[in-house]
Amino acid sequence: MTVPGALARMARVVATAVWIFIRYHSGAALVAFSSDEARAARRSRLHRRAAVRIRLAAIDLRGVFIKFGQFMSARMDILPEEYTEELAALQDQVPPMPFPPIRERLILELGREVADLFAAFDDRPIAAASLGQVHEARLPDGRRVAVKVQYPGIQSVVGADLRAARLIVRLLQWRFPRIRFDKLYDEFARVLQGELNYLNEGRSADRFRANFAGEASVVVPEVIWPYTTAHVLTLEYVEGVKITQFVQLEALGIDLRAVARLVARAYMQQILVHQFFHGDPHPGNLFVQRAPDGSPRLVFVDFGIMQRITPQMHEGITRTIRAVIDRDVPEVVRGLQALGFVAVTGNVGEIERAVDFFMDRYRDMAPRMFKNITAFDVADDIEQFFRVSHALQVPNNFILFGRTAGMLSGLCARLDPELNLIELAKPYAVEFLVDRRGRWATWLRRGREAAELLTALPRELHAFLTRANRGEFQTLTSSEEVTGGLARLYGLSQRALLAAVALAFVWSSVALSERGHATAAGLCAAAAVVVFGMFIASIVRR
Repeated sequence: MTVPGALARMARVVATAVWIFIRYHSGAALVAFSSDEARAARRSRLHRRAAVRIRLAAIDLRGVFIKFGQFMSARMDILPEEYTEELAALQDQVPPMPFPPIRERLILELGREVADLFAAFDDRPIAAASLGQVHEARLPDGRRVAVKVQYPGIQSVVGADLRAARLIVRLLQWRFPRIRFDKLYDEFARVLQGELNYLNEGRSADRFRANFAGEASVVVPEVIWPYTTAHVLTLEYVEGVKITQFVQLEALGIDLRAVARLVARAYMQQILVHQFFHGDPHPGNLFVQRAPDGSPRLVFVDFGIMQRITPQMHEGITRTIRAVIDRDVPEVVRGLQALGFVAVTGNVGEIERAVDFFMDRYRDMAPRMFKNITAFDVADDIEQFFRVSHALQVPNNFILFGRTAGMLSGLCARLDPELNLIELAKPYAVEFLVDRRGRWATWLRRGREAAELLTALPRELHAFLTRANRGEFQTLTSSEEVTGGLARLYGLSQRALLAAVALAFVWSSVALSERGHATAAGLCAAAAVVVFGMFIASIVRR
């Protein structure tokens, strides 16, 4: 596969972003005096054009950018429908590669001609994605299989994307030194490189299938190992309706709310019991079958992105879930500490107030209500949450978990717009959080935790007093340091105030323009330019 280099790919991304920005902001004054219906229609057209632009760029660039589009297509809870509808085409409607290079890859990997390996092989793919495409075939013994073939040259595509991403990460790290973008990049690169090896995916599929061996409501295809290599994966062919094809599901008599409950239960079981979960639940990887009794069956495919939950992570997750269900804010903070989000030395009081805010704001909100909150509102809330304390951080082993949770939230929002995901998951969480060894085992576990705390307390207290007696907790500050620090603080606060005022004028200009006040919007825009110039001048003087 021939693809542009890293700089050319980055230039395409920047050009797409600039085009979208200009389209959204140009012509706003022309519709200032239009009706609400006209402005809504204009926004819908802008959303559709921007989404088409992003989809076409992702198809052209392929690789990582299709992965990104697939993820965003599942965020139906926060993105406009125009975006999710257009980007949904990236789940299984990516233009496939011509068959001749795919045939050569099969011969190279399996060592024989396709006609000698399979009784039948359809050269038209049934699905094409970011790293490879899938063909239906039939083995000599008559079994139907799905053969996933990795695109030739995709390694160079991923390598170019990762090099481009590393440049962006370095810029972000320089601008926001407190946020560990390097850790985010390392985790993303690790997951993506692992997905290029189909042997890893086959082993993950085997483990996932064994975990659900006793569950009739979850279907996992079997790996056909004699026809599997590092770049070719052959699985048992399973049928089903894509989970977002709601009309077809309802025509089969399947209750969409029951599907949402099944998804919630399956993931609670993966996280709390199996400690191994499917990390790519976009609609192209989830299908639904109708059982003989009319109940839904959930079909999983594509096991390239999976994650094991460590014992410490499992303990923190179970502790946090219990606390969220019980609305126990202090216990939520302790769970976040166990997960690595909060350092032990952090200001617990401040963090508890931040958690309490998020609990009040989001815990009982249905996806339909959540969609009325913009992505900027959520981003602002998250930014404020992490500004509460320097002790707050995002552990790198939680990146995939957070991505998966976001995709599931969007999916369940479409299956049942009125549901509350926490309340939906509550009965399954309670079911799987109960220690299966009985009440005595639960009390023994709690007693062991209390004993460990009581045992550790004298040791920690002794260490604290020893360091205090040595003078290690003294703070020595000279008058020069105080004066310099105050001067730097004054300059920083001045620049922060100017930046805040400039942004306030920008948002006021946009809001006034949307409401038809063109003159006031122009004045605010001019004021924003002036204040922003003062902000730049203060930086130059510094």
